[in-house]
Amino acid sequence: MGTKKSREHLRAVASRPVIAPAAQEQSAPALDRVVSEAEAAAIIGFSKDTLRREFKAGRAPARIRLSGRRIGYRLSAIYAFLEAHTEKSSAMP
Repeated sequence: MGTKKSREHLRAVASRPVIAPAAQEQSAPALDRVVSEAEAAAIIGFSKDTLRREFKAGRAPARIRLSGRRIGYRLSAIYAFLEAHTEKSSAMP
C-alpha cells in the first residue's frame, strides 16, 4: 500500500521541470533551501540508488540527515556539484 503512494510521489517529482537558475539570480537563503533525496536525484539526473552509491563513494554532494530516516540536500551543494562536473571546452577561441 505504501509502495504505490511512494511510486506516485516519485513520478510526480520526476515529472516536474527542473530548471537550474544561475547562481547570481538566486539569493543566499533560496540556495540554502533543503530538498528531498528524490528531488536532489532528479535535479542531478541520478536515480536515488545511484545518488546513494555516489555519496558513499565520495562522489556526490554533501547531504543532511533531517531525521532518523530522512535525508536532504542543500540546493547550493547540488549546484556547486553540477558546476564542478560541468565539462568545459578545451578548444582555443
